[in-house]
Amino acid sequence: MKKYIFIYLVGIIALTSCGSKQSRSFTMTPTEAAKHANSQANVISPQLLGDIYYSEKSTTNYQFVDLRTPMIFDNGHIEGAINIPFRTMTKNNNCKVFLNQDIVNIIYGESTEQVIFAGFFLQQIGVKNFFIVLGNYEFIKDNIIDHYNVYSAAYNPEIAQYDYAKIVKETAGAQNYSASAKTSKPKVAIKRKKKAAAGGGCD
Repeated sequence: MKKYIFIYLVGIIALTSCGSKQSRSFTMTPTEAAKHANSQANVISPQLLGDIYYSEKSTTNYQFVDLRTPMIFDNGHIEGAINIPFRTMTKNNNCKVFLNQDIVNIIYGESTEQVIFAGFFLQQIGVKNFFIVLGNYEFIKDNIIDHYNVYSAAYNPEIAQYDYAKIVKETAGAQNYSASAKTSKPKVAIKRKKKAAAGGGCD
């Protein structure tokens, strides 16, 4: 965890420099950010991630944000995900995506370090309505999309189990929520989703 905090401190200086042409106020001190790192605030559990992905009626509550490069994104990504490359997070159009309070963003990228830093940056500019996925796209694809190895005891692909907007509103920020999990496989048949068409990020 210490290396994540170090990455955060170095990266936040870089982003501050990159965004020097704009006035940005930061809401957290490095010490406060370190506490968030240790508590893993905003980290989504694999169970909840799986429930969100397979719940067709929750599409109006969340969107996936892919931080990888456009070239890698085009080779495969979560269906419906938008591409905001990590290095372009501070651009105005991209910031507007994260500042939209009507959607809960679920952020994944090339590595755990990348998404942790992205989460720190969003916390610094006051964004609360997001989750980050530890790991990378390959982890999501192998364990959630292709095989769905994590099961929820109350799983039903037709019913969204969580009111994501309400979670964010009542907790002043997404926390590490977990669906109750059991090892027994649900009886509901799961329809496989088709791979999404290639897309790009915001200009």
